[in-house]
Amino acid sequence: MAIVTQFLVELENRPGSLAETCSQLAAKAVNIQAISVPRAGDFSTVRLVVNQTVAARKVFDSMGIKYSEEEVLSVRVSDRPGSLGRMTRKLAENKINIEYVYGTIEKGASDALVIVSVSNLKKAAQLLK
Repeated sequence: MAIVTQFLVELENRPGSLAETCSQLAAKAVNIQAISVPRAGDFSTVRLVVNQTVAARKVFDSMGIKYSEEEVLSVRVSDRPGSLGRMTRKLAENKINIEYVYGTIEKGASDALVIVSVSNLKKAAQLLK
């Protein structure tokens, strides 16, 4: 478990917008570790966790893309029934609200990567060590 920087990137909802952004990040060797793209109107707020935050900022700035940053938890959760439930229950029992969650797992992997936004980041990080 780690506290990581997540970018909230405002992208125009049009063909190629996400592709251009991903390509520019790749050109600077920025690896996207987690991504969430909700359905939206003319613009979408894309959530991204990357391996190189400084380089990502430079890419967004050079492209003229509006973005903000926030800290979230990056948690590895075992790929077994109940693992996510145990993690979220621990937060609930300690009065920590989960604002949103997204995650992924590769087929055959032993654990999933879950990004969690919570009401008390420092306390949650201590609980989930």
